[in-house]
Amino acid sequence: MIEEILTVLTVRAAPGAREGGLVKEIAGILGRHRRQRKFWAEHLQRTKESITAHMHHADPKEPILLMGAGLCLDVPLDALNSHQAGALLIDAVETRQTRRALKAYPDIEFERADLTGMLADFWLGDKNEVISPPDIAPLPLVGHGMAISCNILSQLPLAFSASPPVNETETKITDAIQKAHIRALLAMDCPALLITDYERVETSGNDPHIVQTVNPDLLPGDPVDVWDWPIAPSGEVAVGLEVRLKVGAWLLNV
Repeated sequence: MIEEILTVLTVRAAPGAREGGLVKEIAGILGRHRRQRKFWAEHLQRTKESITAHMHHADPKEPILLMGAGLCLDVPLDALNSHQAGALLIDAVETRQTRRALKAYPDIEFERADLTGMLADFWLGDKNEVISPPDIAPLPLVGHGMAISCNILSQLPLAFSASPPVNETETKITDAIQKAHIRALLAMDCPALLITDYERVETSGNDPHIVQTVNPDLLPGDPVDVWDWPIAPSGEVAVGLEVRLKVGAWLLNV
């Protein structure tokens, strides 16, 4: 609990990220990882391995762009630092844990940025103004050897919608934000790797309940790899309830 409180107090955030609950969210991830480290280990390792396995597609003359750095739990820092042109990590929040970790990696930079293009206007702007997601997310489309969307797609709408969405308005904004992100990845002038959960399976007894965390119609074809993430074993959310995520990796623009 103390570590989570310190994280909230020391986070540096893009405008609107704190107001949208993203600082509390990343502190919550820190706590859940501490409690469920054993159950998360395979997912974190599979993510790192997927990124490392596809880095040979990256142009060595341009830095690798990784979006959704978070606490860097699933980021292969050694591999990214060894890329000839280095790497740039982007997230709306920057924790002291991440700052501390990156001190050992001189060829990795970190930038705080809003990957949705909506945080500041939605949370800090005119409350009477209707804010709509852009058709294409405000991501840097040129200048990188490879782009990696790292376990962030399903999380992007959390500042604007519940998961799962509770009404038609939230469903529309969730789909629009995720669609804009995928469009940006497809528009980049470099290979792109999309890693995301796309389905949540909630099991209580023998009765599984499936929730789509990403609209299947938005996903770009078949994944090159899939795996399970037991994100919440029994007792984490509720007694007798287990939650697993289906995670996939999609290689784009190759």
